[in-house]
Amino acid sequence: MLALLTLVLGGCGSSLSDFSFGKAPPAPPPPDPILYPDHYREKIAEFIRTYLDNPSRIRDAAVTEPVLRMVAGTQHYVACVRYNARDTTTGAYQGVETKQATFLGGNLVQFLPPEGDACNGLVFQRFPTLETMVP
Repeated sequence: MLALLTLVLGGCGSSLSDFSFGKAPPAPPPPDPILYPDHYREKIAEFIRTYLDNPSRIRDAAVTEPVLRMVAGTQHYVACVRYNARDTTTGAYQGVETKQATFLGGNLVQFLPPEGDACNGLVFQRFPTLETMVP
């Protein structure tokens, strides 16, 4: 009987050292700040749909290709976005705004006014996805 029990337990293939009793799993590695943000236009449009109170009939929408810039002492991919959104109460256009979309690990993590000269010298391209967006 003891030999049978030894065979059964021996076939499990793990030892007590394989189990971490009460220990937290190892932390995942931090996201790569310089991972290029694939589908950055879609990520920005998805965010703006929730960011603006009235994302319909945006005018003058433009976006830049992501470029590496220093953000808070670390290089990140940054894309700049310009648009003219409507006020939700009056329906009047508010004027062209420029925002800096900052990416970390390929994902959009910040959408704020440009930091310093982050958008200077970048080429803006039409962004029709924003202009045809519906809520």
